[in-house]
Amino acid sequence: MATPVTPRGLICSLALVPNPENPSVYQGLESLIARLQPAVAGLFLDPMFWCPSANCCGPASSSLLEEAIGLAPPDLPLWVRITGSSAEQTIHICHQLENVCRRLKYRGPLAWVDTPLFYHSNRGLPEYYRSLLGDMEFNLIVDNDPQLIRKIRDTTKRKNIRTAVLKKLVQEPRLVGLVHRGDLRRGINYQRAVRSRSGFLVYDGRESNFLKRPSASGVISVGANLLPYEWRTITLASLNLEDGHCGQPSSFRHLWEAGQRVRTLQKHYKQAPDRIIPAVLAAWGLISAKSDGLTHDEQRATKTILEHLPEPYTFGT
Repeated sequence: MATPVTPRGLICSLALVPNPENPSVYQGLESLIARLQPAVAGLFLDPMFWCPSANCCGPASSSLLEEAIGLAPPDLPLWVRITGSSAEQTIHICHQLENVCRRLKYRGPLAWVDTPLFYHSNRGLPEYYRSLLGDMEFNLIVDNDPQLIRKIRDTTKRKNIRTAVLKKLVQEPRLVGLVHRGDLRRGINYQRAVRSRSGFLVYDGRESNFLKRPSASGVISVGANLLPYEWRTITLASLNLEDGHCGQPSSFRHLWEAGQRVRTLQKHYKQAPDRIIPAVLAAWGLISAKSDGLTHDEQRATKTILEHLPEPYTFGT
């Protein structure tokens, strides 16, 4: 049976740190993917989250996609950011990336991820997506991310997808999931809006929401770059999915320890995860990013995390 592109469980937003001398090349992909792939249900290539400044943010590049396909196991779901600055650019990016897949003859589990309100209003969104999806080879996951819109394009326009619009969007069979990064109440409304669509999954895009009230689908985690097996443990437990520790006398101790580590680190990196997590990975020697651009508070948070975890930790050891 083919691996579903929207599995229930842990999706890690892979830390993407550009090389200062060549921003189209990302540091440490091979070591990061090798470390993460046994623990995660999927990887999300999202340069927009990890970009160092609003001026150099963008979607996944053809070279990034090609490298990730070459490094990841063929059955590991890949989610890839295609959001451009306009509808026309987003369509162009999608075509470019699908050309890469054709050239590589890649038919693995892959989905494009788009934050439509970054460049499009709620008005006319179902019609736009109907046209976009009709010209795609791979499925699409819609991303509701008001924080991204504030970070890069701080306007007064609506920053959340309207529930009535989402009800229309889920009628498109090629739209297979939603990542929600907003408040819990809106997330509950979204869950109700998609009930009519069997197999449509709504993921928590905000770690704190998942830790407070887990969705039934899974979580998009940036912290899994630091603690992949701990995030896996608490995600599987929250979703009542089978885990290798189940049935063992020590399973509750493992779960408690995992939760403690995840919450402790999340408390320290949550102020700026796109800057603090790469700084920790660099201190571990997994990438070569410099930390001299961190603020005083970010430096202190990085130091505190390294005091808890002076080196990459293998859960259960």
